[in-house]
Amino acid sequence: MKFITSRPKLPPSAAEMADGPWFNMWRKQYWPINELNIDAVLYWYESAEKSIVWRTIVEDVDRFSYDSKEEAKRKIKKRFGEIDDKQSYYTEAPSQGFCLVFKVKSLQRLNLPKPDEFKFPQQGWLSGEHEIAQKWLEMEIADDSTLDEIIPDGIPIERLRQLNNVMAGIPSARIKKIVSQTIRNDTILVKALKDLCHFSCQFPNCNVRIPKKDGGYYIEVAHIEPVSEGGRSVLGNLLVLCPNHHKEFDYGDLEIIEQTIDYLHGKLNGEEFEISLPSA
Repeated sequence: MKFITSRPKLPPSAAEMADGPWFNMWRKQYWPINELNIDAVLYWYESAEKSIVWRTIVEDVDRFSYDSKEEAKRKIKKRFGEIDDKQSYYTEAPSQGFCLVFKVKSLQRLNLPKPDEFKFPQQGWLSGEHEIAQKWLEMEIADDSTLDEIIPDGIPIERLRQLNNVMAGIPSARIKKIVSQTIRNDTILVKALKDLCHFSCQFPNCNVRIPKKDGGYYIEVAHIEPVSEGGRSVLGNLLVLCPNHHKEFDYGDLEIIEQTIDYLHGKLNGEEFEISLPSA
């Protein structure tokens, strides 16, 4: 389940986003109280920037009624730790009502401008099923967002596992932009794949890797199922190929007989082949 929530100002770092509990205190029992659950994807709109600036996942959540703000604060502290009782979300909250409190883990820094003329509902929450939310979240990812912000340093296969989870959740309308920032620009996903395959073409009996004059080797990463036909940038659909085999996959007579996350069996221009793929 996906949600968009609004705040006047948000922290600039992922650590600060995950640092303390977030909460809403309402006089009425608004709909997000029962709908928000652990593992929900939560997008954060910053009204000062007029954009969605964070994509997070909910790690813990609680909801309760309260008869005084002090009671609400005690319940939040017992479950989640101290809160800033000087912030307006507490000082201006109703003296009794309903509280939704949760902690999140940051996944990605974003820059998704608010659609023209759109105004948030009174409680500051929007369901991901809403027509406006769907269109909003399918906007292209910002040019200044990099996968390095999403994936921590580590051994290549660990980075692949984490990046695969991120890429699998990206709407299809944004895939082409993601490809332009990863496959085309040689960022962390591609580097990890190439490193895992020793910068060698995976097509059987090829193993070509092209030396570069400044050191290292040149190789490419291709989609098995093209992006134009709904292919996604996830493990099981990415293949390390030399330029010749890459073009053959793109323009040749390709027949896929069997494809799993770690195995590919097919025919390319009449030549049958089997390839082991980097596995999740």
